[in-house]
Amino acid sequence: LPFSIVVGAYIGYLIVPVSKHLHIVHKGYNLYNIGFGVGILSTLYVSLMRSYGHHAQNHVLWSMDKNYYLYGFFFLFFGLMMAYGYAYDRSFTNQIKLMKTSGYMDNDYYNVFGIHTIMINMGLNGLVCLIYLLLIKAPLNGPVLGAVLTVVGFGASGKHVLTILPIFFGVFLGSLTKTWSIDNPSIIFAALFGTALSPIAGEFGFIWGALASFINSSVVLNSGFLHAGLNLYNTGFSSGLVAAVLVPLLEMLRAKEIYREKYFISPDKVVDFIVNGSQQP
Repeated sequence: LPFSIVVGAYIGYLIVPVSKHLHIVHKGYNLYNIGFGVGILSTLYVSLMRSYGHHAQNHVLWSMDKNYYLYGFFFLFFGLMMAYGYAYDRSFTNQIKLMKTSGYMDNDYYNVFGIHTIMINMGLNGLVCLIYLLLIKAPLNGPVLGAVLTVVGFGASGKHVLTILPIFFGVFLGSLTKTWSIDNPSIIFAALFGTALSPIAGEFGFIWGALASFINSSVVLNSGFLHAGLNLYNTGFSSGLVAAVLVPLLEMLRAKEIYREKYFISPDKVVDFIVNGSQQP
């Protein structure tokens, strides 16, 4: 027990400087930077443990109950969040402006748009997540609900519908071509927590956001071996790995004029097309 307290305190002491430094690796394109930092630290600790013959044992406790009453409650809850925001912003003007952002760097929505706009955005994020879960017939148990509420919370800091949907789509494509099922627990998390990669979709476009998610849906199934499940934010870890490899390539391609003209479909173009019909995204 004393040793575990020392180890836990040491992790807490290290995580701040380590996470700040690792932010440079993915340049802010992984919203769950702490999950990435904890994943790196966990990998180091687990490697030491294994070297001395200690192996962590994983136990999967997973309820398959659909809990439709919870679905109904949170549909109502997220709808009320949107209604509260709409009561003060009846034109949805700020929400439209928010959905034109990429979620990269310019992601402090609370200070930019205010509480009422982010209430609309958070409620909308929650509704989209619930609809996705219903479509794939996923259970709404504790971990899944926690993942949904995380997406909702980040509606105030970097996520909106136009950057979330590419992530869901990438996981869906993976389910069509890979060996796992879309309702696999790890894959449900790859979709929900994988929205950590939303800034890639916002900054580089729908296609690249979906590709990042497609890749992450494979990485997340293997990254857990490195830390033996001792990092509860495994998808934040895998998202950091994907962003660290993919972003340099995308930045190189974006420097090419032909790429910017043909393949960069930003959220502001999509919103302008939906609202005004004036641009072909």
